[in-house]
Amino acid sequence: MVAVHTSLYSSPLAEWICCLDKRPSERSGEDVDIILTRLREVKAFQRFPPPLLLQICSCAFYEYLEKGITLFRQGDIGTSWYAVLSGSLDVKVSETANHQDAVTICTLGIGTAFGESILDNTPRHATIVSREGSELLRIEQREFKSLWESRLLTSPLPLLLAVAPAGQAGHR
Repeated sequence: MVAVHTSLYSSPLAEWICCLDKRPSERSGEDVDIILTRLREVKAFQRFPPPLLLQICSCAFYEYLEKGITLFRQGDIGTSWYAVLSGSLDVKVSETANHQDAVTICTLGIGTAFGESILDNTPRHATIVSREGSELLRIEQREFKSLWESRLLTSPLPLLLAVAPAGQAGHR
């Protein structure tokens, strides 16, 4: 369950969130420019080639998780890929089907990406829980696969999976 933080919409700095809340087909060029300006402020996205970043701005969505919210559970079939824009999330793994015995194996911080298991429809390898209020960029499976396929042939690095800053690992 995702908790939306509605007070963020009242800030003039959050205009980009309103743009991301629109359906991709309803976003204007100005909306995409506003989103692009915000994403360029995130260090990890600065490495993305401009055409790829524009495609992300055209199809991504914004999500806000309050502290303690489970984004998805180990074993779930994924539907989206995520990048952390602010806050942090714990990656928890369980040896059994009982999620209560899950242990935190790492924490995902700003710029970390996760959810690439959607490329081959494999179950999620971990449970993701927000450690604090966190802003995420979400790309749905169909769009992520399209971005991946369009970049895989022309990019020497799989940039969509390599957004984790040094010292942090993305996790499926």
